Amino acid sequence: MHIDILDFSIADNLPGTPLQQSGTYAAVLCSFGCQSAVIEAREDGALIARARIYTRRIGPLRVVWLPRGPVWATAATPNQMRRTLSALPGAAPWRALWAMGADAGQPHRGLPIARGLQMAELDLTQDDAARRSSQNGKWRNTLKRAEGAGLTITTAAVDITDTAPLLAQEAAQRAKRRYAALPHRFTEKWVGLAPSDTLMLVASEAGTPVAFMLMLLHTPTATYHIGWTGPRGRRLNAHTLLLWRASCSLAQMGYARLDLGSIDAARSPGITRFKVGAGANLRNLGPTTLCL
Repeated sequence: MHIDILDFSIADNLPGTPLQQSGTYAAVLCSFGCQSAVIEAREDGALIARARIYTRRIGPLRVVWLPRGPVWATAATPNQMRRTLSALPGAAPWRALWAMGADAGQPHRGLPIARGLQMAELDLTQDDAARRSSQNGKWRNTLKRAEGAGLTITTAAVDITDTAPLLAQEAAQRAKRRYAALPHRFTEKWVGLAPSDTLMLVASEAGTPVAFMLMLLHTPTATYHIGWTGPRGRRLNAHTLLLWRASCSLAQMGYARLDLGSIDAARSPGITRFKVGAGANLRNLGPTTLCL
């Protein structure tokens, strides 16, 4: 097995690449002071895996973070996966403490520091009819009601200045409900670096916005980033309509998957029902482990 360490900006996203392994995500983190690199593992010249890593110094200690990776080539075997994971820390030219995620639930030896998660993903490779039939019956009925509510849906890339009032609404909603999300500065940096790699859908009633959703695009995958809905939007089931319209737009644009984030049925049963009801597939992620 041969492992190369490359500049973070020169590698494209492999099929199935999650947000944290995308080139734009790396560029945003670098703008905040992180360092990033791409590690590629090959065997007999064939690509096995690609992993974006992020490094920071904490005093004399160098910490390497490998989130949601590596991204495996479709032909990678379980044996190649195990050997690649074992080889990654030793392939770097410097000693460091590694925090390694496990995107496909694969185990890695080390000290577990974060439990595994369950992610919800919408398959966009099917046509609209097939994707609609995969929805839960109650979710589909809610969608029908939302489609008949007279909402106007606008779809466009994000303009930070024009959308500032809506983004402020989301920030206020986040503070009130105390849920975690990437900071607003992350959104600003992403839009500044790759304005066309965003998709914002706004639901309006009589010209007044009642809800929005913002997706981050990292071809060939997209990720739900943030959203907001007011009381009127909730009554009209605006988010159900927005998610459906987003999936249709992304599928037409050639995206293969829309990542909806993690689910936790115990802590957030309503959000879990919404994501699963939309027809999302579930992916189990393994724990994050510390190793040298």
